[in-house]
Amino acid sequence: MNTLSGEFLRTDFGHEVYDGWYLEHAGHNFEAPEFVEKHFPFYEKVLLLSKNDKILEAGCGIGSYSRAFARHGYRVVGMDLSPNFLAEAQKITQRENLEIEFILGDYNEMRFEEKFSVIFFEGSFFYRSKEGLVSLLKRIHKALTPNGRLYFVHSNQSIKKMRFPETHWSEVKKNVFVLQNQEYDESIDGARCTWLKIDLETQKHYKCDYFVKCLSPDELKNCLVEAGFMDFHFYKKRRLEDFHPKDDGFSVVAKKR
Repeated sequence: MNTLSGEFLRTDFGHEVYDGWYLEHAGHNFEAPEFVEKHFPFYEKVLLLSKNDKILEAGCGIGSYSRAFARHGYRVVGMDLSPNFLAEAQKITQRENLEIEFILGDYNEMRFEEKFSVIFFEGSFFYRSKEGLVSLLKRIHKALTPNGRLYFVHSNQSIKKMRFPETHWSEVKKNVFVLQNQEYDESIDGARCTWLKIDLETQKHYKCDYFVKCLSPDELKNCLVEAGFMDFHFYKKRRLEDFHPKDDGFSVVAKKR
């Protein structure tokens, strides 16, 4: 009789095991073509897009938004740290006969200087500390051309920890057990996330765990200012109305002067 070793192999975004599971199961609705097209007029309006813009989709995943920008006639570059996601993005892009440059890289380590007029995040803007956020925002500010714009979606801290203190998801399929858990830790204002995969046939165990910080809107504003963004606006999430403190999240547009 086989026994489980209890030893977990480390995995994360970019690892074929985790990415394979994500591509099969975790294609969230914000990557669906109908969802992208529904909100595209909002992106065009708040970012004041023109055909002269050069857009970077940071954390592009399988390139859903990069392809939408390309279909609408905009120049776009997609960047992600997962070669598996980028391979899928390239495959779909070729199938749709679109021309998009995809580059392998971590947006937390970007080294661009005044290269893009728009840097865009959708469902991929994560940081693990206030210091890490400021560092990221400074890199973004440096990568933007004068009058360049930044877009990202952010959770509302107070609502997130009240409505979503803990979430669980699990699946058993073909002798494989997968568990995903997220728990909000009020002491450090962020979510601790754990993903486990146990394969009963191969006896291999995989584990991915990470922490995602969630600053309050006022703290986020201070970080934007510290990074050099003096002109910014908080909208309701993917809507033109102004953000309200009772909203569960918001869309941010920041402009480099």
